[in-house]
Amino acid sequence: MYSTKTTSILPKIISGVLAAVLLLPMLIFTALPNTMFGYNSAMDQGVADFTASARRLTNAYQNIAQKNQSALERLVNSILPGFSDYDDYQVTDGSGGMNQNWLIAIGSVRYKQDLNVMDGDALEDLLFGKLDYSASITDRVLNISVWDLTPEVYMNRLGFSQAEKDWASLLYSVMEEDQRVSIGDTDGTGYYGTDYGDITFSNAATPVVYYNQTDARWGNESYGKTSTIGRAGCGPTALAIAVASLTNNKVTPYDVARWSVANGGLCEGSGSYHSLIPNGGRHYGLTVTSIGRDGKKLVEALQEGKLVIAIMSKGHFTNSGHFIVLRGVTEDGKLLVADPASVKRSNKEWDLRIVTSEASRKVGSAGGPFWVLSP
Repeated sequence: MYSTKTTSILPKIISGVLAAVLLLPMLIFTALPNTMFGYNSAMDQGVADFTASARRLTNAYQNIAQKNQSALERLVNSILPGFSDYDDYQVTDGSGGMNQNWLIAIGSVRYKQDLNVMDGDALEDLLFGKLDYSASITDRVLNISVWDLTPEVYMNRLGFSQAEKDWASLLYSVMEEDQRVSIGDTDGTGYYGTDYGDITFSNAATPVVYYNQTDARWGNESYGKTSTIGRAGCGPTALAIAVASLTNNKVTPYDVARWSVANGGLCEGSGSYHSLIPNGGRHYGLTVTSIGRDGKKLVEALQEGKLVIAIMSKGHFTNSGHFIVLRGVTEDGKLLVADPASVKRSNKEWDLRIVTSEASRKVGSAGGPFWVLSP
């Protein structure tokens, strides 16, 4: 249950930490509009009603681009009556930069995690509320510039108490799986922005075309409004490696990044949604199967010449979240990888235990953390 008491709702003592750990899954379950919870398992009317509401909200978020456009038009239409001495107007749209996980977290707190009110109209109100603008007339043209508030400023606008801000921040941190890489995640300053040329790994059942996300040929190309392929494009790069290796389609990270942006794979400000892998893989003609955390199936797939894309959490491969390709297994059971951020890590052999233990535990409707890809 949500509380608006002025005292902090975050853990204040060790017992509070325990309570948060126990309650958090339920709170996330009732707060977040996603399909990771098996809505089809509803057994009674109450759960069925919850399921229906969750589906509606999920659909609303899946159509967020349309909702963003509606919110923008609503803002512009509210601005125009305040000006009279102009013949035409133009809008410079700089909105869309707020990380969607922040939007979900703020919305969950604003609507007190009530799925009965968290519908498409509420989402549009939420999108409208995060917009700010400036307007001026030059040569009888009304120039309107629109942008997103920062999460902190938006929460202030909504009148959030510190407890509410803390709760939104906690929800955000649970959802967020930041795939943006630092120099330390790559092979270092001497490699970042280098043209890696043509690299193929041939020491496993399937020869693998290697791409590095920081490669000078595409690393500085945009991935969304706020990042680049080099910074946050491990997902498109991993998928490009798999497609180029398993098909005759030599797509590049640039190609897959463009597809991802156009088809809902981009998680603005963070990287890519897990759904990029199954959806993008199938788009490029691959068979994609999620195997959960099954290490036995993982090894069997690699022995059969298939590739496996993994989403990793903090550990040997990343400080937060990172897609890599598992490309083979040695005779003594070590795993071979194609790490989009590091040739050095790609040339090492890895214990299965390291990979399975460090794989992300944030699994939703898209499956994972391991996806088997085959022609």
